[in-house]
Amino acid sequence: MELKWDKHLSVGVAEIDQQHKLLIDKFNAFMSACREERGNDEVFRLFSFLDVYAVTHFADEERLMQRIGYPDYNKHREKHAEFKKAVISFRERLKNEGPTQELTTSAGLLITGWLIEHISGMDRAIGKFMIEQGKVQ
Repeated sequence: MELKWDKHLSVGVAEIDQQHKLLIDKFNAFMSACREERGNDEVFRLFSFLDVYAVTHFADEERLMQRIGYPDYNKHREKHAEFKKAVISFRERLKNEGPTQELTTSAGLLITGWLIEHISGMDRAIGKFMIEQGKVQ
């Protein structure tokens, strides 16, 4: 299961698009490490980076939404919080169980689905709002 960056995932805001590309690259590296059974340390290191970077990205995105007066800020922030909770749960399971096939498949499905749905829906709406308001950087 690999994600590929596609122009349809572009939000139209360079900073956000670059961060999304990096998230996808790191997700793919994590899934590759699991698939190739590179060892718990490598898998956990990649997942930890993905986890920390997602939090950093969310904070950047939330600051941007506040700065531009984005009307759906609260709803968008709630979705970020839900995803963070799911990632924390996976991180704990990964620590306790190791990168089992079931766990990595579940994590892969959740993250893949969430990234595609969130980027193509909620995040693209930010870009659209910025374009409509003449606030594209």
